[in-house]
Amino acid sequence: METGWHWVSCLEKRPEERSVEDVDIICFKLKTLKVFDKYPEDVLRELSKFALYNSFLGNVTLFRPGDEGLYWYTVISGQLEVLDVDAEDSSKTNSICMLREGDSFGESAIFGTVRQTMTVTVDFTELLCVESQHIRKIYEDHRRIMSKLLKVTADQSGSLPPLPEEQHDGSDSESLCENELWLAGVTLVQLIKEHFSFLMTDHRVNMFTYKQSCSGRGLVDWALSQSNITRPRQQVVGMWQALLSEGILQHVHGQHPFKDDAQIYYRFVEQRRKTPHAQGCSVSSPKPKQRPFSLPTTTTSSESGGSHTATTDLSSTADRSSRSSFASLLDECFDTIVHLGPEALLYATLLKSPAERTEEDLDNIFEELQNVRAFGHLSNAVKRELAACVLLEHHQKAGKFLFRQGDEGDCWYIVLRGSVSVHIRGKGVVCTLHEGDDFGKLATVNKGVRSASVQVQEKNSYFLRVERQDFKRILFSVESSTLKFEEHGKEVLLLEKAGQGRYNVVKGTPTKMLEHLLDEEVELEKTDTFVHDYFLTHPAFISVSDLCEAIMRHFKSTDTAGKGTKEMKKKVAAVVSLWVQVARAELVKTPAFLELFKELQDRLPKDGLVQELKMLSEAVTSSMRQQVQQQNQPLSSSHGSPLPAFKFSKKTDPEIKIGINTLPPCQPQDRVPTRVHTVENTCCRLQVRLDSTAQGVAEEAMKKLGLRVDECSLCEVKSSGEKIMFKPSDVSVCSEMSVNGRLFIIPKEFPNKTLPPLPDQNTKPVTHLSDKDSAREIAAHLTVYDWNLFTNIQQMELIYQIFGRHKFGKIITNLDLLIRRFNEVQYWVVTELCSEPDLTKRAALLRKFIKIAGYCKADNNLNSFFAIVVGLMNGAVTRLKQTWKELPPKFRRRIETFESLMDPSRNHRVLRAYQSKLQPPVIPFMPLLMKDAYFLHEGSPTYIDDLVNFEKMRLVSSKVRNLGNIRSGVFPQEIKMIANKNPSLQLYIRSLKVIDNEHVLTQMSHKVEATVRPQSSVQ
Repeated sequence: METGWHWVSCLEKRPEERSVEDVDIICFKLKTLKVFDKYPEDVLRELSKFALYNSFLGNVTLFRPGDEGLYWYTVISGQLEVLDVDAEDSSKTNSICMLREGDSFGESAIFGTVRQTMTVTVDFTELLCVESQHIRKIYEDHRRIMSKLLKVTADQSGSLPPLPEEQHDGSDSESLCENELWLAGVTLVQLIKEHFSFLMTDHRVNMFTYKQSCSGRGLVDWALSQSNITRPRQQVVGMWQALLSEGILQHVHGQHPFKDDAQIYYRFVEQRRKTPHAQGCSVSSPKPKQRPFSLPTTTTSSESGGSHTATTDLSSTADRSSRSSFASLLDECFDTIVHLGPEALLYATLLKSPAERTEEDLDNIFEELQNVRAFGHLSNAVKRELAACVLLEHHQKAGKFLFRQGDEGDCWYIVLRGSVSVHIRGKGVVCTLHEGDDFGKLATVNKGVRSASVQVQEKNSYFLRVERQDFKRILFSVESSTLKFEEHGKEVLLLEKAGQGRYNVVKGTPTKMLEHLLDEEVELEKTDTFVHDYFLTHPAFISVSDLCEAIMRHFKSTDTAGKGTKEMKKKVAAVVSLWVQVARAELVKTPAFLELFKELQDRLPKDGLVQELKMLSEAVTSSMRQQVQQQNQPLSSSHGSPLPAFKFSKKTDPEIKIGINTLPPCQPQDRVPTRVHTVENTCCRLQVRLDSTAQGVAEEAMKKLGLRVDECSLCEVKSSGEKIMFKPSDVSVCSEMSVNGRLFIIPKEFPNKTLPPLPDQNTKPVTHLSDKDSAREIAAHLTVYDWNLFTNIQQMELIYQIFGRHKFGKIITNLDLLIRRFNEVQYWVVTELCSEPDLTKRAALLRKFIKIAGYCKADNNLNSFFAIVVGLMNGAVTRLKQTWKELPPKFRRRIETFESLMDPSRNHRVLRAYQSKLQPPVIPFMPLLMKDAYFLHEGSPTYIDDLVNFEKMRLVSSKVRNLGNIRSGVFPQEIKMIANKNPSLQLYIRSLKVIDNEHVLTQMSHKVEATVRPQSSVQ
């Protein structure tokens, strides 16, 4: 979502200047931050009224011990380090923890106490700040909830007026209606008891009778037979494991975990908890992170003639409802539980002792460790060793101390779920650590004492724990299984034993890794993916010209090698052929490679390697032919141009024809007709090549406008007015812009951060979605177009994006277009809903968008599916209370299920688990793909001790290869047939006109449905 800058502009306003729309925008953004996910709406709105924005460069000290607490902070981006300062020598400090995005700190501002620690920014950091008088008032007004959220200790809150004594009824403080798994589980159990009672029968095994039980295999087989969609067996095993962990299902002997075995039996546990009232479960409008399941409810009359809401008895409901509604309810139960199954299965695996873990268990744990931030700097070999010994520690209740200050450091902790508070004697709570943070590592490795006490803050918290002896053993084991190669006293290559006499490259110089790749003892078919990984990621560490030179140097050196010369040259030819197959047209058009190819053409026949030359020539010819076909294929602008705000100048006189118009991949030489504006409200039209630099575009525009070339720079002005400067060497600037962005040339010393947007940047679209077009047909057109854009993406574009798009001078336009398409579709949803003044039509449109999202999900088009869901979660849409009230319960449950897939916790574990089970072809959720790319690059260095970190290259290559895997398979012909009949709808879908200015959208939302504020009663 492109809300980042605009919410900051709202924060920069003084509190008294903020409008209702400003508060709505800030509040919507706060809901997406981890630290605020449990804050109620009224508290968030209060924070939105008074919160301020501030940013700091790296190595800036925010406060020191003894300073007055003036602000309470939340990290928007960046990192900070919390340090304990020695009371006698202020130059001596001890690192306590790191604060990252979503963490909050500075609670002393609430309680009027002085700071106890020093907090320093590590890099550029953005903070949300609330002044002490405002956060103190918010705390006093909502003290019960705030004290729980901030986990305030008694000594901290002593300066505040006491709370009235709370009445405790012995019930769990967390509302039962929030426990989605329990609700879905008990519903499923009732359905089984009423309609599938044959599942639970008495079983006699070895003189024992297990009453009313079913085997694990029987439960899995039954779930697979009843599900309307094909589910992998392991996914269903995870579903039953989730119910086992929740206490709804139980092994007859209390064993753990769930096993898909015909000789192991389970029974359902009688639930004693009361079913929650429907009024506590119902939701008037969806919000981010809502619970995706609620029990069916009905209204019944009381004896006094009034009415009250109660939970419908499922048996009577099933009797009255049709078979289709019963099947729908069963599928809802399956969907809800399956989403939580992978996490339950992982926890069950971690609870096994290391000796009981199978190879499959170790692979699952290893995959999980890949997503744990604290393990990002460790090699894959260390992570695999950790998978065999890492333990899971679970604390059901808050308040327990994991260790105390002065204890011996015997283990390293990582927060998997929940949070902990860090205490220092005499200073109280100094910070809070959340999911993904680690602590206790230094004392564990050095066998030192703990420098602080750590207390569990939330109930049902989970931690990964690594014992000291295991960690030290792993480090020693990895060290002993490596081979180091040195030249002139410096390390040039590090290999790691991989079993069966093979070694994997861990790090090395580019040329030394190439020598290892071309080594006569290394067989290509036995090197795993090393060759592919090297040539796919080489732009990050060696240029094409340097690589070609190194290959040719190695080829020539074989002339003096004596025995085995022919085999070595044969390997060089085979490796170059593989390189061509990996890089394709991107490589064969470079002068350095053409020179290498020409020299190999001359030399290979002389060495009797005619067959090898033929294979190499075929690979080069195939890539060249592909490039020529793409260059000669006309780009049609009649059915939507690849760049929505521009048109390619390859075809004129557009026609609307029956059939699907396929857009070829964008090439560097493609030209984009566009306008370049000035601050004096003048503009010129240019034909811009995609590979033109920003400097080149600016110079061409300035010459046409008669301006001095050395005085201006090129920038984008977004529809919000935000100004984004381009570097002179940036290429493909047209595709990099936002949906409604425009190119401007401005004076180099232009002082303003913003510029007034052009009128057409926030113009409401004239053409709207037609009532005649069905949701199925619209979804088909979205999917066909997204598939076209997705298959146009070249592998090397992802490499350039991961390592910094503008470092290579290459275009990544095809990747830009699909990312941009996501933003287009999400703002299309918001624009359409906020443009419809009629409540009935708006509610119908809302239902239609939910249907379209459902069809996109069924078509494996996750990009459009999530774009629509994100659009429906936009603050301008969620505030339309009257519209959401018109939504039938069936649609509410569906959108809530959709939103559950958006849960960002555990690095989007639910979404990743869902996507991994889909059969190709799949159009992925592009923002998550880009997030993974960013994490890969930022989470581990490209160089370690001046050597290429090939562990990182291997991970990057794996992600890029996965892109090819999900593009495999045949695109469903049925979807093409649906999208093949309506050319006018095709033109509309491919040329969406939207508004992407959050402020304008919020104004439109208030215009179609004004906010009704409830009158406060005075007691």
